[in-house]
Amino acid sequence: RTLDAMSHNLAKAKAFCEQFALKCPVLMAPMAGASPVALAAAVANAGGMGACGVLGMSPTEIRNWSASFRERSAGPLQLNTWIPEPAPPQRDPENEQRLRDFLGHFGPEVPAWAADAKLVDFEAQVAAMIDAKPEVISSIMGVYPPHLVKRMKEQKIRWFAVATTVAEALAAEAAGADAIVAQGVEAGG
Repeated sequence: RTLDAMSHNLAKAKAFCEQFALKCPVLMAPMAGASPVALAAAVANAGGMGACGVLGMSPTEIRNWSASFRERSAGPLQLNTWIPEPAPPQRDPENEQRLRDFLGHFGPEVPAWAADAKLVDFEAQVAAMIDAKPEVISSIMGVYPPHLVKRMKEQKIRWFAVATTVAEALAAEAAGADAIVAQGVEAGG
């Protein structure tokens, strides 16, 4: 019985690899600010899937990063971003100060103005990701709106949704995700 289960799992891994033209089932984690083109291309050229976390990148930076990747590799690529909150969060200056004080114990002091950083235009980011035509676009902290899922699917781009709870996984499945990536709440992000 164990051998049958192992054979079944190996067959599923092989099918996954074939679906994404992978020589090995290795996917680079798409971490914002820590996805150098050289590493992503090396992973893809070695038979895995390269990746980039585009959270802080402008559409032009996404296009340039993707073009640089394609110059170095014809392998599969995943691009990832966070799904923004539908409405800006309520600010709590006292709590923000406590958090800055706490974080200051582990690294450089966090300036108060850091909380005022403006996010990149989400719709423009996603449009740039779709235009880059990666094999996979992934998300974290929510689900893509239906019109963006439709555009991905029209371009034959798969959507991997990262979920930290069963409720998030079910919401992503209902929204049309092609795969659910289970991540513990203690993980990065």
